[in-house]
Amino acid sequence: MTTRKTSSYIRIAGGIICLLFSLAACDNQTIYHTYQNLSIEGWKKTDTLKYQLPAQLVGKQYDLEVGLRHTENYPYQDIWMEILYPLSPDRHPDTLHITLADKQGNWKGNGTSSNLYQYTSPHHPVTFSPSDSMIQIVHIMRDEPLKGISDVGIRLLPFTSSINTQKDK
Repeated sequence: MTTRKTSSYIRIAGGIICLLFSLAACDNQTIYHTYQNLSIEGWKKTDTLKYQLPAQLVGKQYDLEVGLRHTENYPYQDIWMEILYPLSPDRHPDTLHITLADKQGNWKGNGTSSNLYQYTSPHHPVTFSPSDSMIQIVHIMRDEPLKGISDVGIRLLPFTSSINTQKDK
């Protein structure tokens, strides 16, 4: 009987600890967040990552962050990507340049024990037209395939107008 009680207490305590960790990890600012993984062989130029947006998000303005997970095998300090809006043919792609390492080669993102690093770009405003129910991301680097990138994701946050009061001085 004592073992059952102890076992029950351990399960309850474990559940409470998991709940606390999950609550701490929650970000009530995030509206949409998803990642897509890439082939272990590398990110080919023809590998267009497609992100289907929920219908309630289209036609509004958000702050967009692009997240990147890479290994130590990634050969560059930076990456160039394009964000495409395929359902708005008159809209030009957004070009995104992310610096992943400093001049000494130290990765800027958070690392893990398995030599996987995660970096999130600074957010930038994006306005989705009513037809923008999908966005796509492609790399525009020269390598074919581009090695060392494991996942690419997007995160939408509520739009916040950031006014630089020092800019006009």
